[in-house]
Amino acid sequence: MKAIAIFGVWIMVFLGAANLRAQEFTITQVELNGESVVLHYDLVDTARNRFYTIHVFSSKDNFLNPLTRVKGDVGLEVKPGMNHKVVWDPGEFGAEFKGDVELEVRGKVYIPFVRFTNLADYKFIKRAKPTTLTWTGGTRQNILNFNLYKEDELVTVISSIANSGSYDLVIPRSVKPGDGYYFLVVDSKNKDQVMKTSSFTIKRKTKTIF
Repeated sequence: MKAIAIFGVWIMVFLGAANLRAQEFTITQVELNGESVVLHYDLVDTARNRFYTIHVFSSKDNFLNPLTRVKGDVGLEVKPGMNHKVVWDPGEFGAEFKGDVELEVRGKVYIPFVRFTNLADYKFIKRAKPTTLTWTGGTRQNILNFNLYKEDELVTVISSIANSGSYDLVIPRSVKPGDGYYFLVVDSKNKDQVMKTSSFTIKRKTKTIF
């Protein structure tokens, strides 16, 4: 990559006029660290227990899609605070890419468009056994994808779920048992509508012995 020109733009979606004086976002530093680009920022919020969705876009696709090789204080449920950091790997564009790149930071208050009402009741979910999940929110037009993650790795997608408020979930046997699983629930037609569940454990289905 010959050079990287970077600028930061904060785009906030406010819930109401009363919130306009409650947030302050500042990009404090942009640096190159080896092959990575590091964005430092402060996010101040006078309201307690409010989270944000933070994404970084690039001029390579005219700022249409968020960059994927990012880590740090980015994504869903980012807490306000000082000295936040986002690290981006330009290798996302491929080894042959040459040219200048402009980056844009966008954020908004994180408000889940659906909320699960019983997932917290399950200490663990067994593979290959139906587990009835219930939730509220959204509209009948929402068609949901349940993207199953372990840490930051996508494990499997359970797709085309009607937003009926209830679904008999079956975790495939191919999913390894373990801790730290969670769902990103996304509207299949609008990726801006997304929510992250609390984490849970996946266990093997217990065999019945007669």
